[in-house]
Amino acid sequence: MRTWQTGTTEVARGVFAYVQAHGGLCVANAGLIGGRAGVTVIDALFTPAMTRALLEEASRVGGGRIERLINTHHHVDHTLGNAAFPPDTRIVAHAKAKAEMERAGLGVLPLIERIAPHFRGALDGARERLPDATFDGDALELEADGRRVQLRHYGTGHTRGDVVVYLPEERVLFTGDLAFFYVTPLGHEGHPGNWIAIAERIIDSVDAETIVPGHGPVGAASDWRKMIGYLRLVRDGARRAFDAGAPEAEAVRSIDLGEYAEWTEAERIAPNVARCYQEFRGELDTIIEGQPKESL
Repeated sequence: MRTWQTGTTEVARGVFAYVQAHGGLCVANAGLIGGRAGVTVIDALFTPAMTRALLEEASRVGGGRIERLINTHHHVDHTLGNAAFPPDTRIVAHAKAKAEMERAGLGVLPLIERIAPHFRGALDGARERLPDATFDGDALELEADGRRVQLRHYGTGHTRGDVVVYLPEERVLFTGDLAFFYVTPLGHEGHPGNWIAIAERIIDSVDAETIVPGHGPVGAASDWRKMIGYLRLVRDGARRAFDAGAPEAEAVRSIDLGEYAEWTEAERIAPNVARCYQEFRGELDTIIEGQPKESL
């Protein structure tokens, strides 16, 4: 089983990946871009303790105020920490991600505490803070101390509002949860078929030497292709079972995960198969928990 430690790694001059060990439920990664005018942070993490550690690292490696926070998508393991950032930090996200934050609110927290009781008490006083600025389209280019920072939206993959953050000169890509490395992906709010296509499109069209996933260790295109292999394995197996009229539970049992059985959170195959069944039935306007959503 692949293991890694929590820590900050400089992936290009003044650009850092903040990676958390294990990478399982609500244990996400973040990014830091230093600069004389201020620090840009990519994703805010989950519990107050996680976000405090991230802010300490931002101060240590960036040395300035936190000018900007980018949310790669709406899930609380990447956005619940928004409220802990300084009031003058400007939060940026895709318009669809903000809409999803407004829809979902903090309603998922009781579910998380129920399935992961170690978070009980760690979320006391949790507050929501929405993005200050959004863009509605395929791309937004920002500037961070002379660096080009591109936010790119490719459609619904992991969620409706996914963006990747690309630094073209540094050839560094922060993917949010479009990429999981050695952690089982969770697709309960996405479009499995689109997710595969989007990931392949990005790999083929974006010149990235270093890729920082939403969960798991820093890697490269080969690691992302390995994750795509998992999505294909599950979706193809679910398709065969669906076409044969088999129930979801039988589909789950029929899929041999092989090497992916060693990945963190392998039990996510069940919600992933359920989401595939929803795709095949044309029901992707409903997430697994049963909360209604706008059409994907």
